[in-house]
Parts: sequence; C-alpha cells; structure tokens
Amino acid sequence: MSSLLEAILKQAQGLSREEQLELIQHLTEQVSTQSETPAKPKRKVTEFYGVVPNLLSGMDAQVWVDQLRSEWDERKVLGALEI
Repeated sequence: MSSLLEAILKQAQGLSREEQLELIQHLTEQVSTQSETPAKPKRKVTEFYGVVPNLLSGMDAQVWVDQLRSEWDERKVLGALEI
C-alpha cells in the first residue's frame, strides 16, 4: 500500500460515518465512470520502418499494388499447375 493511500485512509478514519459513506459513494461513482479498457497507445511512425520499403524509396503506390497483385496471380497459376 502506498504512503499516499495510507495517509488518505487515516484521514478517512477521522470522518463521521455519513462522511465516510459519502466518500465511498463518490469513489464508487468515479471508478465506475472510468473506462474499463485502457485506450490503445498510438503507434510511432518508426514502428512501420521496413514494412513497405519500396514506397519509401520513391516507388509509386499504385505501381507497387499492381506488382503485388500480379505476383499473387502468378502464384495462383503456378499453384494450379502443381495440382
């Protein structure tokens, strides 16, 4: 238990029963309104380094996509021939 929490609990002991119940109610409401799932951290641009190296070297994006699609078409044809 942290020293801050210990200090708060000692202060709460000095409150009347009604004040303690009010404190509990306030803390319960505060906790229940907080998001249960933490927000996803934003990604850094550096995480994407090397993912699409051709685009970073100046290749046109559409040319790159067309090239990938033709490679997949070639793989489908070769795969059909092997069967």
